[in-house]
Amino acid sequence: MIYYSNSKKETQKLAAKLADEMRNLQVRLVIALEGELGAGKTTFAQAFVGALGVKAKIKSPTFNIVKKYEIRNTKSEIDAKHKILNTKYVYHIDCYRLKDHKDALPIGIKEIFKEKDALVLIEWPERIGKILPKKLTRVHIDHISHNRRKIQITPASPRRSRGRAKPK
Repeated sequence: MIYYSNSKKETQKLAAKLADEMRNLQVRLVIALEGELGAGKTTFAQAFVGALGVKAKIKSPTFNIVKKYEIRNTKSEIDAKHKILNTKYVYHIDCYRLKDHKDALPIGIKEIFKEKDALVLIEWPERIGKILPKKLTRVHIDHISHNRRKIQITPASPRRSRGRAKPK
């Protein structure tokens, strides 16, 4: 799907809407945020993570490479709106400073992709393309003008059941 945003606020609303829509998906979520420098990838990630109920200030992980945020869902504060399946954590990864996928291995990126209770947002995913999961959602942001952005979202294909249907 293609969307157009005319402001930072519109981009944030779209990211929050996508987070809301993904709450009910039955797949592990890896979201690749693509686009040139300054296109709005971090703005999108911040709004997406905030919409999940993360209360921490979401900063760009450019220098840390990986930031991990907890989605709090304790029994005393359960809020179904902010719970994605059994997701407990959100990883925000920025690969801008990485040369290639080999640079990502020491930070445990393959293990992060396998975590069942985590959602992963990756900026500059093309730098680690060789190790990205096959099933991921792509969010490509094109910088059209100072405030205008074209945002194309390509969802991951849903997993198909491997079993055969039972005869009636």
